[in-house]
Amino acid sequence: MYKWINMLIRLNLKNVALIEIIEINFEKGLNIFTGDSGSGKSLILDSLDVLFGGSNIPLKHLIRPGKQECSIEATFSHSSQVAEWLSKNGFYKISGEILVKRNSYKKNNRILSKYSINNLSISKKLLVELGLLLLDFAGQSDSKLYENQDYRRLIIDDLGSNRLMTINNQIKNIWQEFQNLKKRREHKMQLYKSKEENNFAIKEMYKMLVEANLNSSDEINQLKAKEFKLSNSFDIKNSIQLSLDYLNNHKNDPPSVSFLIAQSIKQLNKIVHFDLTAKDYNEKLISIQNDLENLIFDLTEYFNQFENEDISLDEIQKRIFYLQNLERTFSLELPKLILKRDELKNFIDNNLHEEEIKKLDIQINKSEANLDDLFKIQASLRRETASKLQESVMSILKKLGLENANFLIDFRKVTPSSEGNENIDFLFSANPDQKLAPLSKVISGGEMSRFLLAIKSSISKKPNTFFLDEIDNGLSGKSLFSLVELIKEISQDQQVLCITHQPFLAAGGLAHFKVKKNVINGITYTSISKLTTKKQRKHELVELIGGGFGEANDYASRLIERAAA
Repeated sequence: MYKWINMLIRLNLKNVALIEIIEINFEKGLNIFTGDSGSGKSLILDSLDVLFGGSNIPLKHLIRPGKQECSIEATFSHSSQVAEWLSKNGFYKISGEILVKRNSYKKNNRILSKYSINNLSISKKLLVELGLLLLDFAGQSDSKLYENQDYRRLIIDDLGSNRLMTINNQIKNIWQEFQNLKKRREHKMQLYKSKEENNFAIKEMYKMLVEANLNSSDEINQLKAKEFKLSNSFDIKNSIQLSLDYLNNHKNDPPSVSFLIAQSIKQLNKIVHFDLTAKDYNEKLISIQNDLENLIFDLTEYFNQFENEDISLDEIQKRIFYLQNLERTFSLELPKLILKRDELKNFIDNNLHEEEIKKLDIQINKSEANLDDLFKIQASLRRETASKLQESVMSILKKLGLENANFLIDFRKVTPSSEGNENIDFLFSANPDQKLAPLSKVISGGEMSRFLLAIKSSISKKPNTFFLDEIDNGLSGKSLFSLVELIKEISQDQQVLCITHQPFLAAGGLAHFKVKKNVINGITYTSISKLTTKKQRKHELVELIGGGFGEANDYASRLIERAAA
């Protein structure tokens, strides 16, 4: 018992509302708080609520009148669950007891607050999360939680099976993937629409570049070279013709190079039988003669090119002008114009976005189908869990004096989300002729307190400090007895802090605190004392019973003896 529970060890309040300075050292199990109405008992609950970011004490009333600052400090025992949370949120060095502080002070007509854990700063948001692990309030203010859809869903899911937890995780993962796919599809659709809108202009640009018949990135330079050659073709042909005449003139006046070499070969042939050296020279002349014939052939071919040119000078100049004008139109040089043409062709021919959209549609439909299947399983498992919770709460409510109460956990279809496709409503009616309706619309304060106790005792999985604020209000007889037994049962495994006016409940506490309010010189003070002796506790029970007459003393004694048995 109590091995792994979080427990509130100590609470220190300074200049909080009506409290000047108070230190409370709590016990395990059931801690009872009693005192006259208006004495400030609820300030204990409210100060803890405020410590963890709540607003049960309005900010303008938080600091004691006449003071400039206040502080709330609570010390808790450590547990594996809280240790995991601390580590997850970056508080690695905290071990042993946890000291949570809130210091509030006035500055420039405003009230500012600082929060810390073991003297390490912490944000209000994180402190609210931590508070849910350390404290569980069951006062009337706690009823607001049940107006929250996420909280109602969390109750069912926490109470559900491991399979429900697995299904919930699968839904969250697939839902995230589903949303990402839809975002990608939307992005692709935007690109596709943009492409369609720009298609006409792109096709016109591509048409111009295709009609330009661009094949070589160096075409303009090649054309300019050809232009220069053709513009000087007369001089070139004349020079070539003269060269051919000098090399191979069939007329002997003047003799050509070819004729002279042939004559030289004839002369050397006459002397080769006199001297073998002449043969070598003769062979060299024959080689020169062959080279000369090849040269004459090449020059003839070169000459004939001008005679058979397939493009005129005028056509070349028009082509150069056309290409240069194309460069100016697109502000791109010829090599980049060729690349641009190829890019536009790919853009027009390539239906990538359209194909990707089709693939994404298939994936989206598959994810949606998977989600629908999982939603059905999730709904079935949640209904199964809700049915068990419903029966448990109804059974406890009858024991607590709400025999005619009815409690229903209702499911209704909503737009799907990562949490499912159904909302969960807690519906209640206290009387047979009263229609079931949301809690906040039909339940009274006393009924809400008992409902909270019933549902929390049915769902509580997390070991934490359980705070009950006058939950026994309006109960008596069998209902009160059932309430007390239920609170005692809860306190076997949890620390319970309970504000009460009932002597029957007060007698069962392992620790009993008396809250008093005094007015001294017009200033109100709230104080608290721990009743440690049997005599002190008996005296307080007599006060709760209603007076110091003999029967009250006897009844108080019996209550103490019964609690000790």
